Amino acid sequence: MDWISFLTRDVAVGSILGVSAAALIICWRVGSLHPVNVRLLRFFIAKDEVEDPIIKKSLADQTALVSFRMTHGVKARTLRDAQKLSEFSDRTNIPLDLIGRAGWAFNLKTLALNPKRVPHGAWLAFPGIFLLVLILATAAFSAVAASSSLLVSLKATDTLLWLSQEEARLFRPFGEKSTIDKTSCGAGNADALPDGFHQNDRKILCGIWSDPALADHFSKKVPEQRATFLVAAVIFAWYAFMSFSLLREWLAQRELSVLMDEIKIESANVA
Repeated sequence: MDWISFLTRDVAVGSILGVSAAALIICWRVGSLHPVNVRLLRFFIAKDEVEDPIIKKSLADQTALVSFRMTHGVKARTLRDAQKLSEFSDRTNIPLDLIGRAGWAFNLKTLALNPKRVPHGAWLAFPGIFLLVLILATAAFSAVAASSSLLVSLKATDTLLWLSQEEARLFRPFGEKSTIDKTSCGAGNADALPDGFHQNDRKILCGIWSDPALADHFSKKVPEQRATFLVAAVIFAWYAFMSFSLLREWLAQRELSVLMDEIKIESANVA
């Protein structure tokens, strides 16, 4: 039946992919396979079956540590480090998520910020510029991947255009899109050449459209173009995410540096 096929094929595959993606994100964020290992262990050994109190406490502590890492993004290695950091956050009124975003600049053992790892304000421009460029590149390559036209260059005239089986549109990121239609290949429209095209482009395009093998060529090349530009878009998106993460980390380090300096000043005034 259709609903059985839907449940066993579409829903099952979507659920598996969703659960797998969630597991990868959680393990990446906490820096440990403990969440996955615990869930697999529960299939065979129930929590109540662990009778040794020391081992049971150790498992509970590890679960609490992983929950702390996941919630605040702080890679504390032991539960005691997490407790000390929580007390420090409560005492200084510094958010734990800010410490987590600051990354390696904050020493979890000494509960101090290394000033040498805090970037200068001018350095923030570099990941910001890279992020903007990569976002634009991701959008551009995604648009090409979604297009059903081929992005080609005519060798004889070096004209770059979008070519389909019915029209050729001049490649222009901005401005008016000049187009030559297949129907304009008649002798009556030979002189009506849109702006931006070379005088020989119409003749070349009409020759391409008259080729009977054009349909087969499109059926092969369009999927190849989509796959190529889609892979490139994914790569650019990944680098954009990395640039965003770096910019976010640097901003957090500078904000944390300001808060730590204020705490030092307040402590000096009290003393």
